Amino acid sequence: MPAWADGAAQPAQMVQALQGRQFDIRAQPLADALAEFGRQSGLRVTADGALVRGLSAPAVTGAMSPEEALRRLLDGTGLAGRFAESDLIIIERVAIDDSGSVLLAPVTVLGSRQPDAPLSNVPSSITFVENEEIQEELATTNRIDEVIARKVPGFNPTNNGVRQIRGRTAQVFINGVPTNEQMRAGTGSDLNLLLADQVSDIEVSRGANSAYGFGSPGGIIALQTPRAKSEELTMRTVLRESFNPGHVNGSSQASLYQSASQIIGDFDFQIGGAVAYDGAEYDPDGDLALGFDNSALLTNGKEWLYNLDTSLGLDLGDAGSLRLTGTFGYVDFTERYALNPGIYREEYGFLTEEPLGGKSFRRSYTVDLAYENEDVLGSAVKLELFTSDVKYHVFESFGADDFRQEWNNTYYGVRSSVTTPLDLILEGVSITYGIDALRNELINPYYNHDTGQLVTYFAPDVTLDQWAPYAQLEIPFSDFVLSGGVRHERYSGHVEEGDDGLGPQESGDIDDFDLTLFNAGLVYSPIEQIDLYATFSQGAEITQLGRAARDASDPDQIDPRPAKSNQYELGMRGRWHDLELGLAGFYTESKLLSALECNGIDPCTPLREPREFWGVEANADWQIDEQWGVGGIFTWQDGIRELEDGEERRIPSRDVPPILVTAYVEFSPFDWWRNRLQLNYRAERDPFGDSVEYGEGRVEDLFLLNASMAFDVGPGELRIGAENLLNETYTSIPSESDNFGFLWIPEEGTRVFVSYAVRW
Repeated sequence: MPAWADGAAQPAQMVQALQGRQFDIRAQPLADALAEFGRQSGLRVTADGALVRGLSAPAVTGAMSPEEALRRLLDGTGLAGRFAESDLIIIERVAIDDSGSVLLAPVTVLGSRQPDAPLSNVPSSITFVENEEIQEELATTNRIDEVIARKVPGFNPTNNGVRQIRGRTAQVFINGVPTNEQMRAGTGSDLNLLLADQVSDIEVSRGANSAYGFGSPGGIIALQTPRAKSEELTMRTVLRESFNPGHVNGSSQASLYQSASQIIGDFDFQIGGAVAYDGAEYDPDGDLALGFDNSALLTNGKEWLYNLDTSLGLDLGDAGSLRLTGTFGYVDFTERYALNPGIYREEYGFLTEEPLGGKSFRRSYTVDLAYENEDVLGSAVKLELFTSDVKYHVFESFGADDFRQEWNNTYYGVRSSVTTPLDLILEGVSITYGIDALRNELINPYYNHDTGQLVTYFAPDVTLDQWAPYAQLEIPFSDFVLSGGVRHERYSGHVEEGDDGLGPQESGDIDDFDLTLFNAGLVYSPIEQIDLYATFSQGAEITQLGRAARDASDPDQIDPRPAKSNQYELGMRGRWHDLELGLAGFYTESKLLSALECNGIDPCTPLREPREFWGVEANADWQIDEQWGVGGIFTWQDGIRELEDGEERRIPSRDVPPILVTAYVEFSPFDWWRNRLQLNYRAERDPFGDSVEYGEGRVEDLFLLNASMAFDVGPGELRIGAENLLNETYTSIPSESDNFGFLWIPEEGTRVFVSYAVRW
């Protein structure tokens, strides 16, 4: 949202709020003055306790606009306010330009590892999806990965649950806690452990991230749950319902989210809970669709979901601050469906109900405890302790036998950072350094449910320990910011004794291995509104050790070497009053690949295949006037892989999707009525001719339309929308690119969405 100081056009609710009224605020501590300002203006005001600690506000009396009153209260503090919602003002630290104008500090960037790092200092592509943007997309979807796909260029959610950006694996965080499946990709649960209403904002760092390492060669996807923003008790209620018009009862997907939050002196809390029911998805002909539901457990199904989120903060004054965040989720299936493959491009497959599918479930949690102090002997310090766990049981039948697949993926870790100014060298220079440590445990057995006998391991009991010291240096000079760093990672692993049904597996240690990653970047800002940047960064993803250990009778047979990649990027981002845009071009190369070749007999071996990726990404959002707005994203990628015989072939479309475009137009005839039309376009990709090889199928072009309306109704907002408005019959990118009938089943037809959200 634009700040008052930027002079941008204000929404109608804001204009009404800025009309003059009588203020009588005495001189007092700034925190108390802001609370009094909120009471007298009728607006909600929130500020980080660390920002206002120790600051005082002058007396403000007389008839004036809330804008003027707030400016007087904040005069000389280095702070300013911006509207995050129509009645919510967030107090933020600002800078002053040469003309004396107030400039709001950009949002802190997770990928930089530095506290309060402005986006203008970061030499890479960053996408922030704010809460209002999330809510706009939820008018025509209920999936977080679909929200990201519509807002983030370069993102590819289609590859068997593996989240990819620019053809390489991205690391997924919930409140800073890793949740992705590094040792064996399987469920794709990482982005679906939360319901969309539990997500306050999303930050995506596109491209290799040396600062975090640990499996982020494609970047970082960070989901954040809400925090308290007001000193008044605030309740938020969101009701959602969606359905396929041809199967209203069987397709109903309904949810209720309720939260409570408040800032009470030095303490703040946010507690939210959700209950949801997910019905099935149906294609345009009324048959069960292939689509994955919110549980992300394999295929279509019906289930109840129960979710909790919490954020507790404590300001310790000069001793720093503590924050505890946590999430919990439980998915209880009532029906699950088995996939019956079709005949590729000839006959669609179909889904049938699993007899024991209703016994399936998933349970998950994440916990993060963070300590921060802005001044420990002149340095800013942050220390995090975290854990996460995803466990599921899936029941399925083959012939006369019933089977149970179990999955347990657990993380324990500590993350640290210390940012120290080096002003003695050059004003503004700083170094951020620390040590990260992470343990990942995975076990994925498969049992005969009737006899209880172990049939096989999709992944035996495997533990991977990782630790890494790192350092990042930032040097600003004139209109330039130079940054660079190094990270050294050390890995060690262990496999427990077991029997995968093909023979005994010995317990033992996996060979240790080391990895050093470098990064360097330069940002040039010729004018305040434009940043030009160039960067080199290295990333790596580890071999899927859980899968590799499946057929290894001895841990010595496992090749643990990570797939290291080099990435080069040139980009530009611009921001004016009503226009934001970005453009980036990238090239990545690697000599190894973390994917595995498995034949079910010999130990799985890493696919040591050199690969090159390149592409162009663009995004733009333009608020033309108070009524009209347009924008969208563009992604073009391509790549080459080198086969064992030296032949070069284009990379399959699971890893390199066709050209993808999402475009929207918004029209608001009145301040209480907003309309949005969205186009999702997928171009044809067919670089393989008549090839019948797996992964080299033709991907056909596709146009999908989504439409929604939003109304201010009473104290809340009513949204009505439709996804796949024209009820198009289509298949997914994996279905088409696989060149195989296993997934040859259509996706869902039209789905209608209705929601009402109120804050009280």
